[in-house]
Amino acid sequence: MPSVINAALGPRFQAVLASAWISKHAAAKYVQDYVRRVQAETKTNDSATREPIAFAPPIQVQVLDVAEGSAYECLDAINGGEDSLFHARIKQNLVYGVADGVGGWNESGIDPSIFSRTLTAYSADAAQRTFLLHDSDEADPKDIMRRAFAGMRFDNVPAYGSATELVMSLSLATGRLRTAQLGDSTYVVLDNQQRAKFVAAEQQHRFNMPYQLTIPPVDDSGRKSDKKDEESAQFFRPRLLMQDEGTEVAKETRRLIDEDDFADLSVVGFDTPAEAREDAHLLAHNEVVVAATDGLFDNVRVEEVE
Repeated sequence: MPSVINAALGPRFQAVLASAWISKHAAAKYVQDYVRRVQAETKTNDSATREPIAFAPPIQVQVLDVAEGSAYECLDAINGGEDSLFHARIKQNLVYGVADGVGGWNESGIDPSIFSRTLTAYSADAAQRTFLLHDSDEADPKDIMRRAFAGMRFDNVPAYGSATELVMSLSLATGRLRTAQLGDSTYVVLDNQQRAKFVAAEQQHRFNMPYQLTIPPVDDSGRKSDKKDEESAQFFRPRLLMQDEGTEVAKETRRLIDEDDFADLSVVGFDTPAEAREDAHLLAHNEVVVAATDGLFDNVRVEEVE
């Protein structure tokens, strides 16, 4: 007999969402200061009696208990260098993901962090605007990616470049995790013994060329006009946020976004959300999902994540 979920009873599952990131600027400054401290300590103290200097970079951490009735605030972008992340709740779904701006655009004078942060901002908004008939219905991460990227194109914001993206949706009604992955931002599912039971493969055309969402610059408006560090890098939020949901303009905007099939990108060989790889996992008690950009998985083996 199939199980029946009564939406009025609320979520059957609880989850803890922990996010961690560090800006490239803060990391570089900390390492420089750390090296100076070690060098100074080496000159003044005997190595045999010297206490090691703790290495503790300023990593920012956010931990949320995602439970019914608990306080929750959506996060749409972070200062993570060329990386960004988001999380949002829609009824009984926790939607979250990461985006990795493609650093090669720096050579063309384009700041890739603007693109990745804008993409996660649009993804958070698309998640929150997802229509679900019932509280227990599952959000579709691939559709969220599609509407986010189409929204960026429709708004014509000057956020140019490329980014990989991973969007995930966890149903607190069923415990099912759905994923949409475009590129080499991946994830690992750990069982309740902290052993990897699923490792998502990178999605690449060839070595060092991951699938990616791209909006090419049409002029010089998106190029860096002066030297700015990532701390002050701008990004863009959806213009639809400024419109009343019930207006005809807002309805027409959503219709046009939904009709975007990215044909102009496909014809010239750019990747689109349609190529995102989908998967689903039924999570059990005390299982952990580690999702990250390639900055983690290129440098840390799965065995070390375990």
